[in-house]
Amino acid sequence: MKRSELEKYLGKTVTITLFDNEVITGKLHKTGEKMFKNDPNLYIPKNLYFLINPQSCLFRCSHVKKLKEG
Repeated sequence: MKRSELEKYLGKTVTITLFDNEVITGKLHKTGEKMFKNDPNLYIPKNLYFLINPQSCLFRCSHVKKLKEG
């Protein structure tokens, strides 16, 4: 998936299918956001994404096969 398309959903609840067919649901965030400044694993890496509520693994935009809002 293109970065510009994925970033349209930042802060929204989404269901994502990753390249290994793992399906995860949560609120989409990008590493480096100020709210994660106290967690170096979520703040220092560049251009990675993850879901919270519950927290998922870090993934790249190219790892996303399918995305559904809601």
